[in-house]
Amino acid sequence: MGRLVILAVAFMGLLLLSADEQPERRVALVIGNGTYAEAGTLANPVNDALDIAGKLRSIGFDVIEGNDLGKRELERKIGEFSDALQGAGVGLFYYAGHGLQVEGRNYIVPVDARLDMPVKLQLEAVPIDEVLDIMEQQTKVSLVFLDACRNNPFARSLSRTATTRSATALAGLAQFDSTRGSFIAFSTAPGAVAMDGTGRNSPFAAALLRHMAEPGQSINDMMIAVRRDVVSETREGQRPWEQGSLLERFEFVPDGVAAAPPPAVAPAQSSQVAALERSVGDDKTSIEKFLRDDYLAPDTRDIREAVNRVYGPSVTIFGKPYDTEALVKAKVDWFAQWASWSLGLEPSSLQVNPHGEGEAEVVFKMSYDYEPKDKSTAHYTGKTRVTLELFKADGGWRVASETLAAAQ
Repeated sequence: MGRLVILAVAFMGLLLLSADEQPERRVALVIGNGTYAEAGTLANPVNDALDIAGKLRSIGFDVIEGNDLGKRELERKIGEFSDALQGAGVGLFYYAGHGLQVEGRNYIVPVDARLDMPVKLQLEAVPIDEVLDIMEQQTKVSLVFLDACRNNPFARSLSRTATTRSATALAGLAQFDSTRGSFIAFSTAPGAVAMDGTGRNSPFAAALLRHMAEPGQSINDMMIAVRRDVVSETREGQRPWEQGSLLERFEFVPDGVAAAPPPAVAPAQSSQVAALERSVGDDKTSIEKFLRDDYLAPDTRDIREAVNRVYGPSVTIFGKPYDTEALVKAKVDWFAQWASWSLGLEPSSLQVNPHGEGEAEVVFKMSYDYEPKDKSTAHYTGKTRVTLELFKADGGWRVASETLAAAQ
């Protein structure tokens, strides 16, 4: 799968680096559980997960996501994550929703959980350390972000029915016993309760979204900034905390690289959201036309004009910015290798998600076929999943951010 991702970057004309300089593949699992059958509804986890997933995609992560998952669906997503981690250098798990600790072990609570008795815990909840183990066994760097310390009715219920002290469910989450090459961030201190927030995002998620894509910032420095913001917003009521055993410095966006995630969108009223969805829905035809006529069929006789028609003045690919000159050079070098080529939009694969007026996230499957001039070079053919952040300019669509991943 790693080879296919590198190839996907290559055939889009981004071979600015040699093969041994290609960044390690990074894979994330992002889960937000907010609508519980027996514990009411949390306002923010699904928003938090959606926004964190979008941020991670914009800086080069392949993202597997799920929201309001029951236990079976959650286990399937974890299995999909495990498969995707093969050959990856970095794994990341983000969870927002209810969680609890029993006997010092931390658990994710699915939305269909019934935890009226401690003996049901193993049947109804998912141990977080099992997800961590999956990452540690397959990647050099394992990152975990847990916004799962909210005031939890499941913990109170289990504590009332516990027959032994050790089985008592406690508020908040506990430290993990041991980690190898990992960094684990909690939305608040061990055993403490975090706030859900009154806006679109929880205080912890909002701070992560503000600081995650700052170029050249280590993950440790990021957490200092996140902690400062959360402490200030909650008036000392919540203090994020982390533990880790990383063996080398980790940066979400390397030094000198300016990420360009989509602009933050203020929380919208339902009528505004509906109008926005209708607007983007009306634009789906023009987006599909842009993809077929321009993005997937550039005029290689005039690469500069093709780049100007498709991309903005700067574009971010896997978290790395490219200006027009760099992109033109890369594409000239790339297309010079091929006797013939074709790119295609797979039927019924196009998804358009609104991000604001004149802005949208576009996800689709793309087929590719490259016949080399050099007969000793392999013939490349297959499919890949493309995620684009688009914006309107000069009466047409332009690409601001581009990420590719192996098609499922």
